[in-house]
Amino acid sequence: MPRAKKDGQHINCYIDRTLYERLKAYADEKGQTMTTALERILKQHFEEVDRNAGEK
Repeated sequence: MPRAKKDGQHINCYIDRTLYERLKAYADEKGQTMTTALERILKQHFEEVDRNAGEK
């Protein structure tokens, strides 16, 4: 039985090769897809920004 599709949006970005390689290595190390790794990194960053905005 196939998984339910998540409510998502495709993005296309052109990033520095070094940054791409770091992301790929991180995802491989964690056993994640690059999409999952990037979603988690972005979520963590935005949560931190929100916390810091609340302190001001």
